[in-house]
Amino acid sequence: MTDEIWDSFLPKKFKLLSPYQWTPIPVIERTWKYLSNEQVKSVVDLGSGVGKFCIYLSLLSKSSFPILGLEDREDLVVISDSLKTKWGVKNINWEKTNFLNQFPFGHSHYYCFNPLYETMKGNHSIDISKGKSAKQFLNDLQTFKQNLILLKPKTKLITFHGFGGSYLPGFKTLLKEEIVGGEFRVWEKE
Repeated sequence: MTDEIWDSFLPKKFKLLSPYQWTPIPVIERTWKYLSNEQVKSVVDLGSGVGKFCIYLSLLSKSSFPILGLEDREDLVVISDSLKTKWGVKNINWEKTNFLNQFPFGHSHYYCFNPLYETMKGNHSIDISKGKSAKQFLNDLQTFKQNLILLKPKTKLITFHGFGGSYLPGFKTLLKEEIVGGEFRVWEKE
């Protein structure tokens, strides 16, 4: 699988955003390599976009554990669900929700690809629905950290390009490496 093949199934508007918004295929493959040696009860993608991470991870894992994608844009949830059908994968569900306000506690593994990116000033936004300001970013980062701190010990957080910060109190780093131009990191709640 390549990003080009995957992206060929997306509407044009979302193909153009792929390098900035959707997890690259090599990162999903690296995530599976890590998870294949773990006791995975469930994985949650925080800000699942068009479902690329969830669907390809399900294909790699042969749907061996439940995957939940959380996305706050209805159109992306609809696209994710149609791609799930197209790829014929099972054991994935999507919820239209803002994970900052309704955090899904109780899972063994969480994944995020810099989920607060769109609240920072910058280019390559999915749409204009998110407010952009340093204040908004810092508020969202604080809320996100407060949610993560409440996770149970031994819970894993897998990040690509970070979670929005560089220090996560109550977590230790299990793995940190550079992959396709970004930092891939596995954190464990202590």
